Amino acid sequence: MPIPDEERFEAHLKQFRPLAPEPLPVAGSVHPARGMLVVWAGAAAVVAILAGIVALRVHTQRVGVAGTTNSPATPDLVADRGPLTMRSADALMVKAPSLKAMVDDMAFRPQTVPLPKDKLSAVGVLGKEKIKL
Repeated sequence: MPIPDEERFEAHLKQFRPLAPEPLPVAGSVHPARGMLVVWAGAAAVVAILAGIVALRVHTQRVGVAGTTNSPATPDLVADRGPLTMRSADALMVKAPSLKAMVDDMAFRPQTVPLPKDKLSAVGVLGKEKIKL
């Protein structure tokens, strides 16, 4: 009489013996010099970041005290600037005394693109229009 597949499969599963797990690594197996190198590199990175923050703060305070900021209150500086680019936005970020002053300066920039004499500005036309509500 032939053995059914289910019984053969059950006999095969009974032969299964799990393997013993490998031992866990010892906690002190890291080379001590490598660990100290990581600590020193981390400390150096923290010192470099702090030095950068202090330098930026000192530079920002000097610019604010000297009165050379590019704020909307100084119309002579506003009129001389070109279009807003990544470079000019970065320069504004460095020179502005505060985040609010920088955003205001970027938002209220005058348009420096001259229009030909035969063209009209849509904003200029709408500004002249009288609307009664």
